[in-house]
Amino acid sequence: MLTEFFDQRELICPKCRRAGRNGIVQFPLRAGRVIIFEGDFIIEGFLECTNDACSEIFPIIEGVPIVLKDFRAWQGKEKSKSFSMQCRSPEMGAYLESLKENDNRFFYDKNLLSAYTEFHYSTPPDAPMFMAEQADPRIYWEIVTEAGRPGDGHQYKRALDLGCSVGRYTFSLAKFSESAVGIDLNFKTVAYAAGLQRTQQGSFERKLHGCCIKAATISFEFPRNVLFLVADALDPPFRAGSFDIVAGLNLLDNVSVPLVLLGQMDALLGSGGRLILSSSYEWRADICDPEEWIEEEGLETAETVRRILEGKMLPEMGFGYKVLQELQRVPWILRNHTRYWSVFLVHIITAEKL
Repeated sequence: MLTEFFDQRELICPKCRRAGRNGIVQFPLRAGRVIIFEGDFIIEGFLECTNDACSEIFPIIEGVPIVLKDFRAWQGKEKSKSFSMQCRSPEMGAYLESLKENDNRFFYDKNLLSAYTEFHYSTPPDAPMFMAEQADPRIYWEIVTEAGRPGDGHQYKRALDLGCSVGRYTFSLAKFSESAVGIDLNFKTVAYAAGLQRTQQGSFERKLHGCCIKAATISFEFPRNVLFLVADALDPPFRAGSFDIVAGLNLLDNVSVPLVLLGQMDALLGSGGRLILSSSYEWRADICDPEEWIEEEGLETAETVRRILEGKMLPEMGFGYKVLQELQRVPWILRNHTRYWSVFLVHIITAEKL
């Protein structure tokens, strides 16, 4: 985390935020104890709430602030390697050990991390001929990059990428913005993105088959005006109306309450702000109860989402958007290994808040 950049980005404590008589009561976070610096990056330390009645602290690990209302519950869901194994200092390791319950471990799936890294920053060299063009991720990234480009040579003040994964789109938005923020609940992907920013280089392991892998390097421009966080897109630590553009790429069908995500995106956007959604609407009952799926009998989900944004459906949500662009079946293909490819045809919608 860049110290100079954090000072420009006011994060809100999700622990003590609440509804009050005169509106939302919320308190900003400030930099607390710093344990390890690396150049001008904070590698380990803490953020702390400025509300004396709260005084909650939020750890910074591998350069990534973890700003969650319930750190312990999130830690339990990750279920993989102990977080203390990622820490450089005994102090941070002891702090995290004190939060552990029932030997909960943090989830780390190296194959999935590599697959997403390849999709974000590389082009698979071994796509079958019949799908070679569709398997080129540059098609997808060119579309969403153009969708986020401001008109008339203007620049956004603040941009937000919800569900940023390993950070490709956050970095792209940073080129059009004074600052960009990327958040995700997966620590490993966010830490990887923060590492790319810090070192200006990266690599990944391209899986061929079984245990056979091949090292690959990344060539990309990693802007410095980016802040990566572990945070919840359904409870983001930001003030309402803080952003000029909010993107949610392939996230809507990966949260427990999709309509809440749409509501949060709308709340975070200022008037005239731009919203970008990309989704295959691959609803999964293990992530989201079927009652929460955005479905309307007789309508494609893409049509339902567009009508909701335009205020033609669920008017009680108060949405009012002008659709700028809509694409129905854009290839989004994830390479798992030489013989295993996941194919999605995503709906991309770009809209302006009225």
